[in-house]
Amino acid sequence: MVIGAALICARLLRMKGGPSRKPIRDAENAPQKAAATADGGIAALLVAATLAAVVHVLMDLCTSAGVALLWPWRETRFAWDWLPGVDMWIPAILLAGILLPELFGLVGSEIGAKERAPRGHNGAIAALVLVLIYVGARATLHGTAVAQLDAHTYRGESPRRFAAIADPVSLLNWHGVVETDSQICTLSVPATEGTRFDPESGACMHKPGESPALEAAQQTNATKNFLRAARFPRASVGTTEDGTEVVLRDLRDSAEDEKRFAVAARILLDRKGRVTDQQTLWASEVHLR
Repeated sequence: MVIGAALICARLLRMKGGPSRKPIRDAENAPQKAAATADGGIAALLVAATLAAVVHVLMDLCTSAGVALLWPWRETRFAWDWLPGVDMWIPAILLAGILLPELFGLVGSEIGAKERAPRGHNGAIAALVLVLIYVGARATLHGTAVAQLDAHTYRGESPRRFAAIADPVSLLNWHGVVETDSQICTLSVPATEGTRFDPESGACMHKPGESPALEAAQQTNATKNFLRAARFPRASVGTTEDGTEVVLRDLRDSAEDEKRFAVAARILLDRKGRVTDQQTLWASEVHLR
């Protein structure tokens, strides 16, 4: 997505600041004009790269993973939850804005049509406008989904924290995560007020009670590092042959049905409650849910 946006920006800048097609009449001014053209091209590339970096941060901010904008002073992550982690609609729009003008240009050259404007100018503008409209629509629908989550109770408890996470395909179906005093629920939430929303249809998991094993696990570096990025962490405590196992997962991954790249933290303790092992690993490698 970022590469496509950079190409679109570079194309627009090249069209505005690119070399003139008029013939150079004064041969003595040719070196100066060539140097100015080169400087203009470098400036356009620098501006495009800067815009790409800004777009990269904004796109990450629109996802559920978020961005630690205040790092290294603070590690708080900010997330707007407007876009899914992998959104195929935006690259499709940007690629269409790049490739379709080239295709139409080839067709026009075959039939002998003259180009009145630089090729790709209108396509680049249309692509950027469509992306902005798409993101704006996602933001509006996200607000409706969040309002739906906030207006209900879950298993008789009011929500303490909640989030509506975007679906990678559908704009109208969102994935909700709701945390109450004693449980965390994942459920599907519609982004239209006219669609019936059933708060009891979600899968709810109770939070584990306080225990010496859980308290010891919270002091480990693996847990602290995991909690810096996790938005809806949930701990599972189980017994092993040698003691106790504590596994932490982020239920945001469960809401998004993320199975390949979900991360978990696992802490092993002996029978006396002492930490024997701690590690961060793929969630698919752990057994406690």
